[in-house]
Amino acid sequence: MSSIGPPTGMRDWLPQDALLRQRLMETISSVYRLYGYLPIDTPAMEDLAVLLGKGGGENEKLLFKILKRGEKLAQAKDELADYGLRYDLTVPLARFVATHQGKIPKVFRRYHIGPVWRADRPQKGRFREFYQCDIDVVGGASSAYEVEIITATERVLNELGFRKYWFRISDRRLLPLLLTGYGVPQNKISSIAVLLDKLDKISSMELHAELNEILQKDSSPWRKLRLLIDRASTNVDHTVLLATVLEHYEKHFSEIDPVVKVEIDQIVSGLGRIIKSVRAINSNSRLIFHPILVRGMDYYTGPIYEAVVEGCSSAVLGGGRYDDLIGQLAGRKIPAVGCSIGFERILSLLQEREAGHAVGSVPRALLICDEQDAALLQQQAERLRNEGLCIETYLDHDDVGKQFKYAETAGITWAIKHFDAASSSLTVRYLPDRSDHLWYILQCESYRIILLYSA
Repeated sequence: MSSIGPPTGMRDWLPQDALLRQRLMETISSVYRLYGYLPIDTPAMEDLAVLLGKGGGENEKLLFKILKRGEKLAQAKDELADYGLRYDLTVPLARFVATHQGKIPKVFRRYHIGPVWRADRPQKGRFREFYQCDIDVVGGASSAYEVEIITATERVLNELGFRKYWFRISDRRLLPLLLTGYGVPQNKISSIAVLLDKLDKISSMELHAELNEILQKDSSPWRKLRLLIDRASTNVDHTVLLATVLEHYEKHFSEIDPVVKVEIDQIVSGLGRIIKSVRAINSNSRLIFHPILVRGMDYYTGPIYEAVVEGCSSAVLGGGRYDDLIGQLAGRKIPAVGCSIGFERILSLLQEREAGHAVGSVPRALLICDEQDAALLQQQAERLRNEGLCIETYLDHDDVGKQFKYAETAGITWAIKHFDAASSSLTVRYLPDRSDHLWYILQCESYRIILLYSA
């Protein structure tokens, strides 16, 4: 018989990993709520008219479509699908805002945590079903909202214990202008952008080989682009960039065709203000200017950003300004800026970091079943729960050794061998070293705090 498992690119979640994922969600949610972002939710599927042609770019090719049903399917001639599973949380947001105009404030802050689906090739840290967390400000045109989102998201990374990360920022309009200013033919710009988007995933030799296929080696555009790439890739940890804002690239911008330099200077100046503002709020910010940054979504219209964490070759989050997307559905111009966190990539890093520990464990104890009947045992367990303790019961009459073994397998550290309700005392075994302790429950009624101490 063949092995049975989840569909390719999807995962089952054991309790320990599910708890770790829930902890990740709770950490992210609590931080964003500090900044005034409130949760929303939308259906897993959307109308194809919403998902197709609304700025999804390459992700439209990865769309899981849903067949029409019943009579509609029988009568279908060309298109057999009418819905699709959402491939991100941004396009559903656009539909959400268009649907609920008049019910949400002019400047609408939201966060959304939920699964998305992409018919992608599965690999480490990349799945066909995965969770995302988005925060967005809808209706805010000021670059101060970029500052807020970056500041909040850096706080998330720090709350999760990531210290060695780099938050890169650029502008969706900048790279095409730079390449134009370097004399790169317009029909080559898209190919170069695709190549630069793989910069963290390929070797220097592979980069140069592919670049040579796009641009004539040793030509003026080739030399200028090579120098810019080398400049951005030097000091891989980007430490030098924390001491500067834009000065690191001044020489490379000075060689740009004057026709486009004015527009480039305006964009770079705006990015400089964002960087300085973030650093003024958070002196430990890891935000750096990265002019060769590429984000794959076509709907970005201004500043874009992503974060990379030590130990992960792919970005763990990314986002930017998209002032045109929501208006396509809402029927009016609505500015917006947001950030999307890659759940599974961060979760994989947390799992690796906590390997060997009680991943995602919660403080709970097993109440051992001795000679008493199950009904009495459950009554005692409920009394302990009323005192604020997390109690699991063993309801079969197995020997104590098997019950201890069960507790260890379930990731439970403490086993309550006996509970004396009259004295509020517990005989507790600490399973890692097999030591027994006598505990008493003391309650401070004013604050309803439960204290446990060993006699």
